[in-house]
Amino acid sequence: YQENVVKYLLEKKKKSATTTTTADNDNDVKIDCVLLGFGPDGHTCSLFPNHKLLSEKTRWVSSIDDSPKPPSSRITLTLPFLNRYCRQIIFCGASASKRPIVHAIFSNVEEVYNNKVEHDDALGAKVASVELSNPAPYPCGMVRPQGCDDDDSLIWLVDEDACR
Repeated sequence: YQENVVKYLLEKKKKSATTTTTADNDNDVKIDCVLLGFGPDGHTCSLFPNHKLLSEKTRWVSSIDDSPKPPSSRITLTLPFLNRYCRQIIFCGASASKRPIVHAIFSNVEEVYNNKVEHDDALGAKVASVELSNPAPYPCGMVRPQGCDDDDSLIWLVDEDACR
């Protein structure tokens, strides 16, 4: 499935390259929603802290043969792809092992008063208004969808242990 999505996007990009490239054409090739996790070291996809792939500027997909976590050989979407060609990105994380990452990537955390989730499956869930730390201290914090006018283009869902 992932291979087909990337092939589709590449074909769409080739077609738009033969015509005028505009923001509208870029908007036509965006993935609607990407669901990501993040590791206790702040990695996401196979983008690890201090790895040379973080400075990749042109490729959408890249291989990595020196992953610090098994398996050592992987493929990954790159930051340019995630930031430019995804309409919405949702991060999910749980447990105290994620707490240092959550605290480092967010600044100005402010709980939104009286904005608790009122669904039976999410009793006690809270909503917070945050700013992303700049510069981002970890790869997961470097994921910031661009060109989306929607405040919901980047959503983080974390449990209480991860955000205490």
